[in-house]
Amino acid sequence: MIRRTIVPLAATLFLASALGIHPPSASAQASGQGSAGENQFSVSLTMFSTLAAINEAGYDAGLNSPLNQKYKVRNQIREALASRTIPCLPELKAFYKEHRKGSESADLGQYISFALVAGDAPSFTLPAGEVPPDVEPLRGFSDLLARFYKEANLEDLWNRSQLAYRTAMSEYQDAVIGTLFEANGYLRNPSGYLGRRFQIYMDLLGAPDQVQVRSYKDDYYVVITPTSAPVIDEIRDAYLAYLLDPLTFKYTEIIKQKKPLEKFAQNAPALDLAYKDDFSLLVTKCLIKAIDSRLMHGSAAQKEAFVDEAVREGFILTAAFADLLPAYEKQPDAFRMYYPDLIAAVDVHKEQKRLKNVQFAERMPERVIAPPAKLQLDPAEESLESAEGMYEQGDYDEALKVFKKVFQQTTDKSMQGRAYYGLARIAVRQNRKDEAVSLFERTASLNPNPAITAWSHVYLGRLALAAGDPDKATAQFKTALAMSGASAMARDAAEKGLQTSSSGEKQQ
Repeated sequence: MIRRTIVPLAATLFLASALGIHPPSASAQASGQGSAGENQFSVSLTMFSTLAAINEAGYDAGLNSPLNQKYKVRNQIREALASRTIPCLPELKAFYKEHRKGSESADLGQYISFALVAGDAPSFTLPAGEVPPDVEPLRGFSDLLARFYKEANLEDLWNRSQLAYRTAMSEYQDAVIGTLFEANGYLRNPSGYLGRRFQIYMDLLGAPDQVQVRSYKDDYYVVITPTSAPVIDEIRDAYLAYLLDPLTFKYTEIIKQKKPLEKFAQNAPALDLAYKDDFSLLVTKCLIKAIDSRLMHGSAAQKEAFVDEAVREGFILTAAFADLLPAYEKQPDAFRMYYPDLIAAVDVHKEQKRLKNVQFAERMPERVIAPPAKLQLDPAEESLESAEGMYEQGDYDEALKVFKKVFQQTTDKSMQGRAYYGLARIAVRQNRKDEAVSLFERTASLNPNPAITAWSHVYLGRLALAAGDPDKATAQFKTALAMSGASAMARDAAEKGLQTSSSGEKQQ
C-alpha cells in the first residue's frame, strides 16, 4: 500500500519547457535545491544528504522492497557508507533513535520536512525564526548533518548516484508533464500564481511507495520515492490544491454562504477531522474531486460512480461542483475568474435535499492522501489575497480598506508594493488618475516582483497617454518590455501601447 502524507510546514508553472521538468543539471547538483524561483521536477542534495544520514543511523523502512533492487542506489549508498570511517556516527545514531516517531511514514516525514527548509550543503542551516512544528525538535540535526556530510564525503556519493536518479526520473517525467498540462489546460492557467512555486522532488533513499506533500507559505512541495503503483493522480491533486487554495482566501464571504451544508460533513464517519474543522478546506477538496471526475478517462457511469463515492466519503459538495463544471467549460474565462460564480451557483436547498438521502461510508478506501491542515498564510498575505478577491468582485471600497491594512501588518517591501499596486488599480477604477500615477510609481520603486512591476509600467504608460504625454508613455511601455519576468499579457499590452504612443509622437 502506498503511504501518502500531507503535512503543512508553517504559518508558476509555465507550459512547455518552462515546466522545468528535467533530469538534474550540474548547476542543480551544485546548489542542492535548484533555483528557488522555478517550478521543477528535480532532485535535492539536501534531501539526499538527510536521507543518507538517517539510513546510516538506523532508518531501515522498506529495505526488502523489490524497488530497492530495481534502482539499487539505496543499497549501494548504505554499503559505501558502512565501509567508511565516520567519527560522528555514534552521535548521529543516538540522535536518530531519540527522535523516532510512532510510524515509519512519520519518521521519514519529519526528515523530509527538515530537508525542505534547511539550507544547502555543506552547512544545512535551519532558518533562525519559526520552522515547521515537526522540524523544531530536529534543530540539532543541522550540525550533525554538516559533520556527517564532510566525514562521509557525501558529495562524492551524490555525484556517483546521478545516473540512477536520472534514470528513475525519466520513468515519471512524461506522466508528470502530462498531468500538469492537463490540469493547467482545464483551469486555463498559463503560469500559476505570481511569486508562488510548485516543486516535485524525487529521492531514492526513502522507503518505496511514499508520496509526501508539504505547503510552506506560498510554496507547495511533493516528495516521491519509487512507487509500485501510479501516483499521477496524487501529483495532480496536489497541484490543483496549490492553485485553488489561495482562492478560498479571496472569496471567503461567498464560501460562508454555503456553510449550512457543513452539518452533513460533520455526520460523515469516514471524513477526516481536518475537513470537518475547516469548511474552506473541505470546499477545495470537493472541488478537486469534481475536477478529477471531469478529467478522468472513463464512461459517464464510471465518472458518476466516482462522484457518488466522494460524496459518501463526506466530500459533500463534489456532486454539486460536478453538475456545475460543464457550465464553466462552455464559457471563456479562466477558472480563477470564474471561481466566485461557481461557488455562488451552489444551491444550498437543492444540496440539502440531495444530502439527506446519502448513506455515508464508515471508512475511507486505503489509497487516500491524508488531509492537510488549512493553508497557513502570513496575515499580510491573507489580507492581500482577500483584497484581490474584493477587487475582482468590484467591491472597491472594501478592497481599499484591506489593501491599506497591509501596511499595518508588515514592513516587507514586496508585500507593501503589492498593496500599492492594488490601491493604484482601485484609483484607476475610481477615476483618481493623479493618485493612480503616484501609487503605480511607488509600486514600481518597490519592485514587488517583475510581473507586477511590468504591469505598473504598462498602467503608467496608459495614464501618460490619457494625459497627452506620448513621450512619457513610450518610455514606460519600453521599460515594461525590457523587464525580465514580465508576463506575456503585460508584454502584449506594452507592445500595443507602444504602437499607440509612437503614433502620437509622429503626429506631434
